[in-house]
Amino acid sequence: MLLSFKWIVSRARDSYGYNVVTLKADGKKVAQCNGGGYDMNGTCLGNWVAYHFKDELLKFKTEFYGLTFHNPNYDPGSKIIEGQTVEEREKEGKSVGLERYQSFYSASSKLPTKLHTIPMIDGACGFSSVEQILKELGYYLENVNYKNSLQEYVLKECE
Repeated sequence: MLLSFKWIVSRARDSYGYNVVTLKADGKKVAQCNGGGYDMNGTCLGNWVAYHFKDELLKFKTEFYGLTFHNPNYDPGSKIIEGQTVEEREKEGKSVGLERYQSFYSASSKLPTKLHTIPMIDGACGFSSVEQILKELGYYLENVNYKNSLQEYVLKECE
């Protein structure tokens, strides 16, 4: 499978000037992110790996940096802080979303459980961190083309 990372600068109205990275797997768009200041290739790769290898990730018995598992039924707005739910605190202007974000991640697990069945890979932790997860899945990436705006890798099975 050929994985292609293409970099462009956005000309869209709401994101003009932002860097945009698009990941294609065998020519089909599978992930995209924009902005900067973090590992954008790692983010795209992590999102694709979490989706493409979901069933295999749910069998992991080892923790990996950047890999978490989430409960699809958990509502981060329902967490109680100082006698109020996060949602109530947001409506009153006491919170601007950080508490919801912290609630979401504090309810995650480093390993899959009966409740935590949605894998997420924070590729901003680094492309190499996602490569370690791929290695555990039995794959590695071979670089076949590396230019400024286009990087291509072949996904290969470990021998």
